[in-house]
Amino acid sequence: MNLVYYIYLGVLTMAALTAIVSLKRRHSSPVQVVALVVLYTGLVEWSVFYKTEFSSETTSVHIYNFFHLVQYLAFAYYFRQLVKSRVFRKIMQIFLYLYPVCWYFLMFFVFQMDEWNSYVFISGGVCTILWAVIYCYQLLAADEPMMLRFNGTFWIAIGLIFFYVCSVPYMGMYRFLTEYHANLATLLWIPLQISNIVMYSLFTYAFICQLTITKRS
Repeated sequence: MNLVYYIYLGVLTMAALTAIVSLKRRHSSPVQVVALVVLYTGLVEWSVFYKTEFSSETTSVHIYNFFHLVQYLAFAYYFRQLVKSRVFRKIMQIFLYLYPVCWYFLMFFVFQMDEWNSYVFISGGVCTILWAVIYCYQLLAADEPMMLRFNGTFWIAIGLIFFYVCSVPYMGMYRFLTEYHANLATLLWIPLQISNIVMYSLFTYAFICQLTITKRS
């Protein structure tokens, strides 16, 4: 295991702990959706860690393939609650209906459950970037200026944009890289974990902002 990976697990755990506190406050907010996703991610990542360290199983791809279905649907639902444009809200609603169908087709007719499904990751990642960019533009183009420094939803969007801009090119070519350029795939794995660290650090900050707002109110 690489040191960067352990740092990532630590940052993810911190994000999960702040997510738990945020959920316990029972404050009605779309941020709670992301908090649940972070908890689910923590369970997935620590399960993969356990399997890698203490189990004889050599692959956890099937866990990630199912995880991506839940994750991308949750992010689309999250941004649908935030975006005001009826057109984009409608597009997100269509995505929520069609993505599970596409996932099922790709998973069982194009790839197999224990194969890395790059199409699922690329499509979900690109759409998540789109949702986040639309929301950021909505905030920046608002008539009344907003204090983005303490806006948790803004930092969640920034974290998602940063992670998926970094990860989509790499994970989209993952099968090709591991087969033909294994050394490069291993080298690029470190920046991927760094992008994870940045994203979950921003998520943690977003949860703290939400807790601060709740306490003041």
